Amino acid sequence: MFTFGTPSTNTAAYTSIIVGIDFGTTFSGVAWAYSKQPEDIEIVTNWDCVDTQNSDKGKAPTRIAYEKASADTTMDNENMAEWFKLLLLEDGDMDEDTKSSAQIQRAKSLLCEAGKTPVEAVADYLRLLWQHAVLNIERNLGEATVDGLPFKIVCTVPAVWNNAAVGKMRKASKSAGLMARRAAGTATLDFVSEPEAAALATFEDLKYRPNLQVGDIYVVCDAGGGTVDLISYKGKQTRPLQLKECVEGSGQLCGAVFLDQDVEAMIAQRLGDTWDVSRSVKNEVMNSQREHGIKRTFEDQDRIWSINLPWPCVMRGAPPSINLERAHVKDLFENIVSKIRRLVDDQVARVEARESKPPKVRIVLVGGFGSCRYIHKVLILQSSGSKPWTAICRGAVLSALQNSQLRLAVVRSRIVRCNYGVQFTTPFDPAVHEERDKYFNERYQKDYADNQMSWYIKRGDNMSVTRPVRKKWFQSLSCDFPQLSFDFDSDIYACRAHEPPTRLDLTVTKSCILQSDSPVDISAIAMVKNQLGKSYKDLEYEIEMKVFVIIFNGREIGRSHLIPEFEV
Repeated sequence: MFTFGTPSTNTAAYTSIIVGIDFGTTFSGVAWAYSKQPEDIEIVTNWDCVDTQNSDKGKAPTRIAYEKASADTTMDNENMAEWFKLLLLEDGDMDEDTKSSAQIQRAKSLLCEAGKTPVEAVADYLRLLWQHAVLNIERNLGEATVDGLPFKIVCTVPAVWNNAAVGKMRKASKSAGLMARRAAGTATLDFVSEPEAAALATFEDLKYRPNLQVGDIYVVCDAGGGTVDLISYKGKQTRPLQLKECVEGSGQLCGAVFLDQDVEAMIAQRLGDTWDVSRSVKNEVMNSQREHGIKRTFEDQDRIWSINLPWPCVMRGAPPSINLERAHVKDLFENIVSKIRRLVDDQVARVEARESKPPKVRIVLVGGFGSCRYIHKVLILQSSGSKPWTAICRGAVLSALQNSQLRLAVVRSRIVRCNYGVQFTTPFDPAVHEERDKYFNERYQKDYADNQMSWYIKRGDNMSVTRPVRKKWFQSLSCDFPQLSFDFDSDIYACRAHEPPTRLDLTVTKSCILQSDSPVDISAIAMVKNQLGKSYKDLEYEIEMKVFVIIFNGREIGRSHLIPEFEV
């Protein structure tokens, strides 16, 4: 999706504060860097939370609650909504198990009670996250320095999200005040896919290792809270490290929250009515397992595993703990890990099918769920320590720094996830065009075909970040109403079909409008007459795809980052 990718503005061109936001399903994080010290990426900590053990960690829980009396946001409430990030997806974009899960239904119910849409809830959470991040940056750089510098924000989104979900995320970010007017100027907001951000951070950490070889394939598995995304790169050079995306990435809703869901369902089945306790008590048990219990430490050891139960459960007749044998724990993990294994196997198979000879494939695991020892054991992965948890927000900052003069790991080409193109008209050919598209062109006094599609790039193609695609177009303006200037605009269309249609049909949707920044002077363009003596001005221009730009008389007059058009 071209909504994702390296932000277009060269960060070396002006002084700014670059902020990377990883808004996750279960935890969220923020990283930042001062553009004059880009190698020093700071992680925001000191989070306001009930659990003081989490305050200095690199992420904060993605939870929000609303006081029923005022619907004001608060960070500490019994009725905290979780998983609400997933509500930015339409029901049709979720599988049945996810859509019907207790957490999704509970999140919908809590937001409904508060009178909040998913976009509004995400905006409320991002507002609190952003306020805390700015305070953290001000403590480091000083309030006066921060006030005098513009923000360049890069927000990560799952690779499997469609344009509509990304558009909702953009709307929520704007509503949260991320792009509010400041004395230093309005912040810019770009998006990068979570696995690419994670890959950039990971390769930046690994770039001086001697086992990084040109031609090797790196399959990055970003195992997060909600989604598991995969992206594959081939090493083009090592110093500095340059990467080429190999095949179209893949992903699925099979992250850590779904293991939590299965563990909680197992506890409920074991305890019966004694598990009928408050949500905060249940969260206490689940948080303990998430941070210090089975999820992080299980790697198929042959032993008994215990889940300690809180006093309210014991008071209702529950035992002090639940004991699980190795086979029981493995069954819980396998329900989710088997899906991750299939994703990885499929990605590796597609990489091998694309290469002319069997490549050396290295699998790299990142993301919060990447700390799980069992996933390491199953996939024989090679990432460890605390950095995978904050890799995505660090990578978001690095994505904005790729155009700087630093010798950073850089993605030079990407696999396109969608077909992108423009609609045009052309002389009608009955052997090629459909009768319903035929119309009479007054300028050329003959039949033309409308609704034809010209695709700049097709799904699965490898697109160079630095090599744009440019096509020439013509537009005729009637001189019945003389114009001295003209506003160019062009609709950019998208289609996810593997073989895009040659004409506009129901599989093609409008992705954005490309507009000139200001009216273009056309007074010097000569008038021409058609066969009936009617006067026209024929404009010749080009549309270039890198970010999409309009070229007129050799000069760029407008650009677009393919911001989706839709109603929320």
